Amino acid sequence: MAELVTVYRALADDVSRVVGYLRSRNLDAVVLDDVGKMVAYRREVQEVRIAVPETQRDMARAVLAEMDKRDEARLSPMVKTANGVVFLIIIVLAFIGVVGLIDRGGKWFVGAWILLTALVAVLLIRWAWRKGPRT
Repeated sequence: MAELVTVYRALADDVSRVVGYLRSRNLDAVVLDDVGKMVAYRREVQEVRIAVPETQRDMARAVLAEMDKRDEARLSPMVKTANGVVFLIIIVLAFIGVVGLIDRGGKWFVGAWILLTALVAVLLIRWAWRKGPRT
């Protein structure tokens, strides 16, 4: 039998998905580490090694690169949405901070909150309309 070569390191939760993906491509994937005996030690992330016979190494790496590219394409829109939400939250907090510094007597505070609420409502409605119906 050919020598086993590590081609991927995955988190314990992803091992079955990666091994299943490799096996669906007729590659003889083997898990080198015992997932059941791995214990989180001092909050360190432990990766499980996945190996294939040396003769299948290049094919396995190509298949795994394809899988990673597909996963990245799937996650990219979610990351962009999360970045937009975080940016909006930062702007809102900066606005509240500026109003708090300028308005020492509390005269504008209610008006600023009303304006801010209306602005956020308009932005959320435009964002929802831009996305369109989900099919």
